[in-house]
Amino acid sequence: MPLSPFLADAVSLAQSRGWSRRAFMTALGAGAGTALMPTVAATQAKELVFASWGGDEIKSLTRAFGKSYEAATGTTILFDGTGPAEGAIRTMVDSGNVSWDVCDADGYTAIRLGQSGHLSAMDYKTVDASRIMRPFNFSHGATGYTYSYVLAFDSERFAGRPPMTWQDFFDTRNFPGGRAVYRWMNGGFEAAMMAEGDGLTNPYPIDINRAVGRLARLRPLLQTWESGQQIEQMFRDKTISMACLWHTRAVALASESEGKIGFTWAGGILYPGCWVVPKGNPAGIDAFKLIAHMQDAGRQIEFTGLRHVGPANPEATAAMPRSLRDYDPTQPENMSQQVLVDSQWWAENFDKARTEFADMLERT
Repeated sequence: MPLSPFLADAVSLAQSRGWSRRAFMTALGAGAGTALMPTVAATQAKELVFASWGGDEIKSLTRAFGKSYEAATGTTILFDGTGPAEGAIRTMVDSGNVSWDVCDADGYTAIRLGQSGHLSAMDYKTVDASRIMRPFNFSHGATGYTYSYVLAFDSERFAGRPPMTWQDFFDTRNFPGGRAVYRWMNGGFEAAMMAEGDGLTNPYPIDINRAVGRLARLRPLLQTWESGQQIEQMFRDKTISMACLWHTRAVALASESEGKIGFTWAGGILYPGCWVVPKGNPAGIDAFKLIAHMQDAGRQIEFTGLRHVGPANPEATAAMPRSLRDYDPTQPENMSQQVLVDSQWWAENFDKARTEFADMLERT
């Protein structure tokens, strides 16, 4: 299970008494559940805490990156799956009691936290900027994987004419049924802007009022989702016929439903998944060494096979096995149908967008 707030506080207390984080976890035993690496001596000095979003992601991170890094360096990696939300990173750094070394964050979060002084600048002498697809090499974050928001749909319901554009997503007359977008607006706002164009268009800068207004027209058919499991249940219950969702979940739904749920790359929005380093992290420069290790093309390809995310290293895109190319948003044939997220726009406008979208949902 993820490291609970209670255990986080207990780790902090143990550290104040001279225990290492690894020694404390070893003392707790396997029930703590966060150290998924092979057990080593409690006296080992070198360790890194990697904050992720928990669940199977930790297993995949361990297989693709963690085991090889530990074997190469002798450094133990502890995984904290409580979720490194922006507010959690801010609070940790402001308190002066930082326990995370590397965190999984969005590109716009890396920009925001970098500007507010909560992240260390990325050490591009250790991390190789050329192994990050542009424009996703941020000053305070190194992109380690990619994912897209795509249009997924009920293939059985629309067998005669499947929806292929965001215009179709907003056309409830010809394509009836419920719709779902991410509660935190990403993807949905871009879809609303592209629906006003004729084909693939650059949705930036997003006009927040226009995006919210177009989404409001979908009420009362519009629902919001927060997790992949939630959106999957909506499709199973037939409460929606289309959704704007992560391509990783769309791939899984298409496979598990044996094609009853389909998706298209057309109009997809490619986002970066960043590795960031909180300011004052305990492991210091070793955090950047781990990030550099995770840039290896072969390791990113393995991560793609495990999670169906896209790589960030162009070398991994070029070397991707044919069996994985259909799931990789960075493949040329898939990229040609998509747009790149403007992380700077989201960094500057996230709070306003969140407020306006939430107000619309409450009013309608």
